[in-house]
Amino acid sequence: MGSLTSRLEPTETVLVVEDEHDIATFLRAYFRASGTDVVHVDPTTATEVAAAVATNHPTCVLLDLNLRGFNGLEAYREIRAAGMETPVIVVTADPNPRTHRMALDEGVAAVVQKPFSARELYALVAAETAKNSEARRPRPLRAR
Repeated sequence: MGSLTSRLEPTETVLVVEDEHDIATFLRAYFRASGTDVVHVDPTTATEVAAAVATNHPTCVLLDLNLRGFNGLEAYREIRAAGMETPVIVVTADPNPRTHRMALDEGVAAVVQKPFSARELYALVAAETAKNSEARRPRPLRAR
């Protein structure tokens, strides 16, 4: 994993929303090897995904689009409707550029095509997590 392992803090949590067991197991192992906590959910409804985000307070969500019984964008909308601003990266096997554009237009941080490079996905999660933590960091007041 080289230098990528230092990009995420050990206190970071990635929520993996994936119904393919092999992919979820691989992502869990890859991120945990860097010291990153991983929570995996295999939901049956979009509401379950939003509840998992609310319960686990992840620093980033990896969201499959084609989940059993519903579309991942439904879950994304529920996350946002609940007021949660956690970065969401869509991971999809759908090669259609229109699907990717639609997800980006909804506001997801990024779309990653399956099969993906684990290193690139890790770097993307690290970048989104850093951006999000920087945005939440208190800023000193400027003197007038």
